[in-house]
Amino acid sequence: MSDEQVTNQEPAEPPAKKSAFEWWMLSNFAVGAGFAAFVALLIPPYVTEVTGSAADAGIVMMFISLAAVLAPVIGNFADRYSAHRLVLTLGVAGMGVAFAMYGLSADNSAVLALDALIMGVSIAAQQSVAPVFVIAAGLDKGTQAKRLTTLNLVYPAGQVVGGALLAIAASASLGYSERFWIAAIFMGVSTVVTWFGSAKAAKRIQSSPPPSKEQVDKTRKSGLKAVLLSTFGLYLAILVLSSIANNGINNQIANILPNVYGIDAASTSALIALAGLLGLAFYPIAGWWMARRGGLSTFTIGAVMRLVGSLALAILGLVTGSPILLVAAAMQTLYQASPFIRMAQPVVAVRFSTFGAGAAAGWVIGASAVGSAIGSLLGGWLAQNVGFNAINWMGVISAALSVVLLFIYLWPAERRKRKEEQGGDDGSPDDAPTDDQPDDITAKGAHDVPVHA
Repeated sequence: MSDEQVTNQEPAEPPAKKSAFEWWMLSNFAVGAGFAAFVALLIPPYVTEVTGSAADAGIVMMFISLAAVLAPVIGNFADRYSAHRLVLTLGVAGMGVAFAMYGLSADNSAVLALDALIMGVSIAAQQSVAPVFVIAAGLDKGTQAKRLTTLNLVYPAGQVVGGALLAIAASASLGYSERFWIAAIFMGVSTVVTWFGSAKAAKRIQSSPPPSKEQVDKTRKSGLKAVLLSTFGLYLAILVLSSIANNGINNQIANILPNVYGIDAASTSALIALAGLLGLAFYPIAGWWMARRGGLSTFTIGAVMRLVGSLALAILGLVTGSPILLVAAAMQTLYQASPFIRMAQPVVAVRFSTFGAGAAAGWVIGASAVGSAIGSLLGGWLAQNVGFNAINWMGVISAALSVVLLFIYLWPAERRKRKEEQGGDDGSPDDAPTDDQPDDITAKGAHDVPVHA
């Protein structure tokens, strides 16, 4: 989209209706409960118990993550057919179906892989289109920032509720089947709210203008190569590495805490709920920072926090009888990196991509899924053959690599991009984000800066 097109867009809503919260955002509340709490706390220990192998738990979590590589396809489908509302709702509903299948097969490991695939595709569907309801709605920057903050804020709120529900269930000595059914019913109610709450918001999503002949020819000649061999491709690599660290640890956290630090199941659930509760404070902080310093700065803070958190967990894992408070602090440092990463991901993606917002968000989810799959598979193997603390060291290495790439390649690319924008045809300083001005994530069509340029 050209600068003129962006400038001439009419606001999608009258000012009186620009509230920060909309009911469709509860789909993210559902995913916060479903993925960050129900999946994290139920599936790894359940699979480990059923199969007797932590490596098998890693494989199942890998399937969940790997299925999300379909996110770019799902995002393209939603963009092409204006099916964002349908995809959003089916994502929540699919998670409910997967939990119900786990509940029905709690004594049968034959369908573990199928359940995992359904779960992964469903999560990818919701995550790939949810940001589009904000970043493609033609909103002013102030309203856009408020809604992105709210959208991300309800995720840890769901995590708190999900973690609390499972903590109560564990205290009541409910079995895995009953706990999976609690998750399924929760997602079923959320599906109804998502469908009826998204009708109005879906009508505001603005389609990207038809690509120029030059853009079409470039896409046909380069295809996937144009995506991967670009600044956007470098960003995807950073997301993969960061996801290996974050999801590799998170996907086994219900096994890591008891086996490495001696923390019981109820306390583990409570720590997960606490992470969501703290996220309620950290998401507004991340949004405030992004509104003033931009998306890449916010993303960088999150990447560094993931490195610090995983390093602290790894070091504490070497000490017998590590203080629980220090372990909890290290874990929360890792978890509270997510508000900064999640807030900034769509901003940075749309800034460096050359295609629609849905497709860009899909690539982000897909890259994170690849990292999660690698982290799950490698983490499961390390847990089985080396020990659970080896997963933390895996996180240290991958998080460190992501931070190195950020500072060596992506920040110089961002500075070159700002310089190009400052030299634009209209010479307006508003076209170039500065250290105190966030990136305009509604503007599309900017050319990627080659990684080695």
